[in-house]
Amino acid sequence: MHPYSSSPCWLKKFIHVAAFLAVLLAALPAALPANVARAQDDAARPVAPAALASLAETLASAPGLTAAPLPEGVELPASIPVEALAQMPDRTKYAVVDYRIEDDAIHATVQLPASQTAFIASGAPDSNFGGDAFINLGWDQVIYNAMRVLIQFDLGPLPANSQINKATFYINQSAITPPGDGQGMSFRAQFMQQSWSASNVTWNNANYLGGQSLPLGDIPPVIGWIEGGATDVVKAWRSGQPNNGLLITGDETPNLGRWRQFYSRSIPALAPYILVDYTVNCDTAPPVATMGALRSFEPAEFVVSWSAFDPEQPGCQASGVDWYNVRYRINGGGWSNWKDQSTSTSNTFKGWASNGALVEFQVQAADRAGNLGAWSAIVSTRIDTEPPVASVNPLPQFTISPNFTVSWGGTDNLSGIAYYNLQVSKNDGNWQTLLSDTTTTFFQVTGSSFGDKFEFRVQAVDNAGNAQPWSPNAQAYTIVFDEPIASVLAFNPSVIKPTSPITTVIPVSWSAFYAPGTTITEYELRYRYTPFNGVTGSWLTWQTFPGATESANFDYSALGFSDGLYEFYALATNNLGQKQTFNPDNGAGESVILDLNDQLQPAIYLPFIADTTPD
Repeated sequence: MHPYSSSPCWLKKFIHVAAFLAVLLAALPAALPANVARAQDDAARPVAPAALASLAETLASAPGLTAAPLPEGVELPASIPVEALAQMPDRTKYAVVDYRIEDDAIHATVQLPASQTAFIASGAPDSNFGGDAFINLGWDQVIYNAMRVLIQFDLGPLPANSQINKATFYINQSAITPPGDGQGMSFRAQFMQQSWSASNVTWNNANYLGGQSLPLGDIPPVIGWIEGGATDVVKAWRSGQPNNGLLITGDETPNLGRWRQFYSRSIPALAPYILVDYTVNCDTAPPVATMGALRSFEPAEFVVSWSAFDPEQPGCQASGVDWYNVRYRINGGGWSNWKDQSTSTSNTFKGWASNGALVEFQVQAADRAGNLGAWSAIVSTRIDTEPPVASVNPLPQFTISPNFTVSWGGTDNLSGIAYYNLQVSKNDGNWQTLLSDTTTTFFQVTGSSFGDKFEFRVQAVDNAGNAQPWSPNAQAYTIVFDEPIASVLAFNPSVIKPTSPITTVIPVSWSAFYAPGTTITEYELRYRYTPFNGVTGSWLTWQTFPGATESANFDYSALGFSDGLYEFYALATNNLGQKQTFNPDNGAGESVILDLNDQLQPAIYLPFIADTTPD
């Protein structure tokens, strides 16, 4: 066994530490160098690939655990004899615990001592305790009040492309207050946000430097070496987290007065350290990462993609891309981590930038051999969150042609309009799509019929993909009015009797409805005569009249007619030459009965019902 072990058999009581270390450490200087020597024995170890040869030599020649004298001015508890301390290993340097060559990789375990240790105290906010033999954590009711530990490890001895398999933190607990406190102390560790120096760090200049928190841990109530997992922390430092060490906070409940004391870096033999198990592959070339292209403008939410390739090397197969780091910045500000050690190659960027903001992205990739590539070239886009606004241009209420043009236009605040969608509703029917994804701004309507009603609405989509909401109502409408409409006015009386005011002729009146901008130039009056108990005649032209004339007397006797049914129909022609279609069934005509012989008698009288409700 060695001091990297956490076996309970020697952690139970602090009093046994000295005796155990004296025996243990007497064997270490011989044991570890022999282990390193075995690593140099070609008969015992396979030859490392060329890409790993220099690392193998470095590990083989690394210093083992050497004896270190007691630092001047440091006092130890009487239970630890100075003679035993003289035999303890020097933990001021890194040491190779073990290494072995496995195919085209080296598997190594190294010990990395704390490069800095200190504690800070709220009760002595301007005092520095970086040179003390001990570091304290928790709450001291007498002098220090809140006490927090600062600790840092130099990961420089780890190869740049090492893959961390496991890391374990070791610290030697020298005292527990209050005595007999058998409960573990929970603690929180935070990444330090900036560098610090053990020689001048104080509560006032360092207490606020703690940043992102790690999961809560627990310190067991054991005197001697204790350990804890450090794999995630070491991996974070190796993958880009600035290694400024850790700020550790314990139980600071004042009325409990609980605190723990540990040996600091000032006593190398008992100083905190981490044991790191790592693998280095012959693949030493990092992957090359690339961001996927972005459009000049993107909406509030858009997909960002990235990729990488891991280059092959002579005599060494590429290990392949393992994960990616992706970061972004807005309007040239500081970079923000977006994806950390992600295995995905795309994700949706969601609404973190305002309209018009410039967003930039970079990616870096790591391979399975632990090589971390450089940040890629920057790709950028500008955020466009506002949809365009488009509308159909106004149409006349009445369109005097069955073929007409509808047009539209729109504006966009940033990226510009990419295309339009046009819909129509005919005669109050459902909306139908006329054009999709079109860049044109007009459409020719053909083949319409008189009286058809057309309603239009348009939607614009900009180059960022923002779509204008459809208007719930028509943006423009028109009614096809491609011919004038004349109608004969109702006759009064509708039956001409011998007693009627006028009996020698039939007075006929008419009027017309026509599109604005046109005029009536001519009327054609047609009639049809059906004698009593006779055969219905054909429709015949009576006469044409100028557009200003809207009444005339029909001289039935001049045509040789007498009593019977007379039907009249008027056809209008406008100044564009458009003539009304003859359609006697459309209700535009009127009829009158000539009964001078008084042959028709009423069979029944119907009551007259009037609406007397006030308007």
